[in-house]
Amino acid sequence: MKTKASLNEQDYLHSFMSTMTQKSDTIINYVLALYFLFGIALSFKYDTWEIGAGVGTINLLAYYSAKLFLKNSKFYQYVLSVVLAIFMAQYIYQMHGLFEMHFTVFIASTILIIYQNWKLQIPLTLLVILHHGVLAYLQNYVYNDANGLQVYFSQVNFDVETFWVHVVLAGAVFFMNGYWAYYFKEHSQNHISKISDEYELENIKLASAKYSSMTATKEYNDYIHKTTIDLKMPVNSVLKLIDVSKGHTDNDQLLSYLEMMRESAKRIDDLVNDIHFKSTSNRGLL
Repeated sequence: MKTKASLNEQDYLHSFMSTMTQKSDTIINYVLALYFLFGIALSFKYDTWEIGAGVGTINLLAYYSAKLFLKNSKFYQYVLSVVLAIFMAQYIYQMHGLFEMHFTVFIASTILIIYQNWKLQIPLTLLVILHHGVLAYLQNYVYNDANGLQVYFSQVNFDVETFWVHVVLAGAVFFMNGYWAYYFKEHSQNHISKISDEYELENIKLASAKYSSMTATKEYNDYIHKTTIDLKMPVNSVLKLIDVSKGHTDNDQLLSYLEMMRESAKRIDDLVNDIHFKSTSNRGLL
């Protein structure tokens, strides 16, 4: 993979990632609708309307509010990660500690891969661990049969050993999904870089073929000769300004942008020099 991408590559990558994010957001709309409706369906069976409707509505409000008020930020995606973990806890409570509802968070973890951001697995992982630790402690040591209270976390005995086994297994799932999100993003960047290089090479070939096929008349060559001279002056000025600018800053990001601009300007300068040389040669033959 290239260490420095051209400006065109950055534009292509930004456009591609924006399109992928929009499509991912559309898929998430359907996922959240299904998760919410599933909670409502459980409310019919287990008479947990205050949880199914209340928590589900709060989850939707949290996600869509973050997405609405922070349009230019990816923060809403991290809110989504938290919301999906809360839905899991909601289902477990509604079904009186049915442990199989943990599979809903594994499904959520897999769905988050579409954003190609491995960091989205972090809030999900932390919430699951927190949920397991706090609720298991409350069920076993605070609200138990001795005092007549009940916490709906697990229908089985959830001791410390069981807690760590579940944490390790859940962590393995989240880690693998995070890896695939990272891999897909790297693959996308490599793919865009390859397309950009091929597109640039094709343009150079087409320009060269077009130039070669033109009739080298004296009028045409005189025009090309004069044009290349006119182009060389501003291009050289741009290159000098970039070099001067690089000497007046130590900002790594700005230096990276200046270097990319210099590479693009240098390619233009090389192309102008090549055309100038050919036009000079043709003028000498006529």
